[in-house]
Amino acid sequence: MMRKSIVCIAFVFASQMFAEIQNDNFESEKVYRFEEIESTKDNLQIQGSSQTPTNKGEADKTSGRLFTLAELLEGAKKNYNLEAKELAILQAQAVNRAAYGEFLPTLDGAYQYQDTDNPSMRLKAHTSSAKANWEIFSGFKTYNKVREKGSLYRASIEDKEHTKDQLFLNIIEQYYGYFTNHAQLLSLEQKRTQLESNIRRVERLYNAGLTTIDDVESLRAEVLATEHEIANIKMEIEKNKFMLSLLSQSEVEALERKTIKTPLFKLDENRHDLNMLNFQAQSAKYQARQINYLPIVSVSDTYVINSDITKNGSLAFKDLPPGMSANDMLPMIQRSFPLNQNQIMISATIHLDALTIYRQNEAARLGYMKSLKELAYKKEEQKKDERMYRKSLEIAVAKIKASEAALRSANIAFDNVAKKYDAQILNFTDYLQSLTKKVEAEATYNQALNNYEMQKAYYIYYSGQDLAQHIE
Repeated sequence: MMRKSIVCIAFVFASQMFAEIQNDNFESEKVYRFEEIESTKDNLQIQGSSQTPTNKGEADKTSGRLFTLAELLEGAKKNYNLEAKELAILQAQAVNRAAYGEFLPTLDGAYQYQDTDNPSMRLKAHTSSAKANWEIFSGFKTYNKVREKGSLYRASIEDKEHTKDQLFLNIIEQYYGYFTNHAQLLSLEQKRTQLESNIRRVERLYNAGLTTIDDVESLRAEVLATEHEIANIKMEIEKNKFMLSLLSQSEVEALERKTIKTPLFKLDENRHDLNMLNFQAQSAKYQARQINYLPIVSVSDTYVINSDITKNGSLAFKDLPPGMSANDMLPMIQRSFPLNQNQIMISATIHLDALTIYRQNEAARLGYMKSLKELAYKKEEQKKDERMYRKSLEIAVAKIKASEAALRSANIAFDNVAKKYDAQILNFTDYLQSLTKKVEAEATYNQALNNYEMQKAYYIYYSGQDLAQHIE
């Protein structure tokens, strides 16, 4: 009677599994239509796709709030790395604005007090001055400096966006890694449950003298090995949650599985890292242009105000030369300390260190050429990545089709083996091998589904499209 019950349970389990996967019908073309994959997947039960509890109270006790992928990406916008990149943008913007200020005249003020005491006189004087200087021609150095700093500012913006794309991709990897691991955990727990059920059955057979102790101990050893695998996979799940919590600035305890929209097959050369390299190359170009042989022309106006040395005892004569009086010396000293004076000057300066300027210009030019080569390489790499991940999508679809067939076959085989094992036609080794293949087939199938989502994310990222716009 017990044997019949076990057979019935196995038959019900297999029937449920077949009912879940029988509606899946992938195209057998060389290149599969991804839209059909998306509609078909909705009818398939993905193990570990969510941890949705039966009621709200249970959610609070077990897994907490379920995070979707869109929520994780939204939380990632508060990541410390992104905030640091935002500060870097503000810093580059401030430097750029400071460069614009070099077009404007400069104004300097000075104050000087002197107390001179020598054998002939004692002089106390105050001097105030203001100087305005305007560099009317800098050999285009200021102009190119502004363009250099502006390019670096735009590069910092693209760097932040590139960092955000990388952050989003890391979150997606951990997100679907979590569901792959969770699906494997569920399969292992099912395996452990079946093994424990068989231990009780084999123990009764052993007590009745119908089997040997070897079968009992082998089952116990397999249960222990399975528990070890369960512990390891639970650790991997915790790692996934820890990383998601770190990246998204959230306390992630449970996740809700969502899919990624199917991307369009197109190449967007405005990828943020390519734009960043382009602006960096432009910055190197404008830096090279600042090194030249052109003169610097400037206009300056200096206004000086001196204190009146004839008042308040500022000037006192001591030992005058014979035949000279204070009245004779005073005009001469007053000419050296006029009450005020204004000096306007136009100057032109050229640096004649030709060898140094040439080497500096050559170094800057080579830096610019290096940046262009790096940019060209990255563009060719993007084209290669786009073709590679387009092919990876096709392979991912084929892998889903193959793993689905393998799962169906493994379930059929296990159902037959379980019946024969219950009837003692097959030994424990055959039963265990079939159970292991079934568990592995379940894990491979779920891994294929999650891998398909990851390949979509990779294609979106490397083709230059926006990841956030493809998240449902």
